[in-house]
Amino acid sequence: MRWTIGFRLGFLLACFSLGAALLVGYFTFAAGRDMLNDRARSTLLATTQILTQHLQTGFGSVARDTSLLASLVAQTQDRDAPGAAQVLDKDRLASAFRAMLTARPAYLQIRWISAQDHGLELVRVERSDRGLVRIEGDALQEKAHFPFVFETLKLGANAIYMSEFGLNHEGGMDQGAGQPVFNMATSVVQGGRVLGVVVIRVAADGFFANFSAGLPMPYAFYLTNRWGDFLVHADRQQAYGFDRGQRILAQDRMPEIGQIVEGHRRQVVMEHPGIDGNPQALAFVRMPLGFQEDGRFLVVGLSQPMAVIQSEVVGLGYSILKVLLVLCLAGLLLAAWVSRVVTGPLQSMVRATRAFSQGRAHGALPVHRHDELGDLARSFSDMEQQIGLQMAELNASRDAMTHLAYHDALTGLPNRRMFEQQLAQALEMARRSGRPCALLFVDLDDFKPINDNLGHAVGDAVLKATARTIRGAVRQVDTVARLAGDEFTVLCENVDSDAAAEQIAHKLQLAFEPPLDIHGKPYAVRASIGLSMFPRDAQDAHTLLASADAAMYRVKMSRRNGIA
Repeated sequence: MRWTIGFRLGFLLACFSLGAALLVGYFTFAAGRDMLNDRARSTLLATTQILTQHLQTGFGSVARDTSLLASLVAQTQDRDAPGAAQVLDKDRLASAFRAMLTARPAYLQIRWISAQDHGLELVRVERSDRGLVRIEGDALQEKAHFPFVFETLKLGANAIYMSEFGLNHEGGMDQGAGQPVFNMATSVVQGGRVLGVVVIRVAADGFFANFSAGLPMPYAFYLTNRWGDFLVHADRQQAYGFDRGQRILAQDRMPEIGQIVEGHRRQVVMEHPGIDGNPQALAFVRMPLGFQEDGRFLVVGLSQPMAVIQSEVVGLGYSILKVLLVLCLAGLLLAAWVSRVVTGPLQSMVRATRAFSQGRAHGALPVHRHDELGDLARSFSDMEQQIGLQMAELNASRDAMTHLAYHDALTGLPNRRMFEQQLAQALEMARRSGRPCALLFVDLDDFKPINDNLGHAVGDAVLKATARTIRGAVRQVDTVARLAGDEFTVLCENVDSDAAAEQIAHKLQLAFEPPLDIHGKPYAVRASIGLSMFPRDAQDAHTLLASADAAMYRVKMSRRNGIA
């Protein structure tokens, strides 16, 4: 086997490609794994923050309902009546409380409690196994010793009191005893006097279900009070241990939460074994509790199994492996064809040389290379450009000579040679179509004195102005030419009648009546115009031109400007 330079370069390139692909794949996998872990933790924390905001919004909704009922209670009071007699329409209040309980399934009880009579309940409607029940008569109790009464009365008008979370110890099992609840209360104020409080008791499980129900299945919801006691836990036996005679603190099991409980941090993200023993990612956020700055707060948390995150890492690994296989295959193919890649620029140079010698177009040359092949390609390209420029100059010179051969150098109009050719062609077309042609012969009067007295520069300017005047006076399809000196001709094809031809000539005659603008000065220039018609006056180009010339001389010899 011959160890050519192409084969050796191909072997080295293949080794380099494989090594580079493996290194890139490893570092890409490591970076992607870390990025996915960081993204999952950030997403979990952001979801927890959003859930916290939704919880605050939910508490605010309960507070608004409490304020609404307090306003309704204030409207049903008689200022002049003492004590419990102030209530004008208890049935109306009971109906309003019943409607609120119907609209809010998480609400267990709504009470209107007087500020007098030891906090006697005046109206109470609650949810039980029998449905919505209004408590009346002797069943109404005194509640002044409960925090949701005396703490609310201390806060004053329009303030919202929110109790701590705990198990319900009031009433029987049919009235929700033993289930987690919290109370929201506000005072009823009329004429500056605090008459009592409106209290809404809310089932914590039902309240939180409205927010945690929308979470995807891998997520689990956690909640602790300000001391670290679990209020919501994936294992229900861990929640509300303080109401069952035991303290189950989150910071004992997850020390990172202690930083939030102690106020050192407002949020943490960590990893910890779940209730099934599998590792989980957890995020906890501190959330203020209540509507006063009294330092109370809750700790809201979410967890996600690490297996969910690791499944994305495994998927990333498979994707990177597929890319590595493609890169390795591409490296081998590149090594197999490296000899052609090396010899390709030389072959393109050979094809370009052959194409240029035959006058054909060729492909791009490797002028971008910075080696000997690039120098050779650039030299060939420069040589090709120089030859092309010289050919372009020759063609331009040839075109200029051709233009000079058929056009007047001073005015740019067709000269006698070109005009005679166009006249012959026009007469041939006229014979076929049967439509006549008109030929105008224009000669300037007293042009020689202009040259003699004002100089040839002024004479040349007069000739240029005359050419512009004639072109502006005739039709665009008419051919204007300069035969020699101050002699001009106009070929008008497809003229319908003699009168139409005379009208063109008359228009041309009128164009010379205003003075010509010569270098910004007016010069009066007159012209004699002769007219001949084909086929009326002649049957061929030479005779037609001679007829128009003779007509022009007749006008000039008559010593007047006119048309003949």
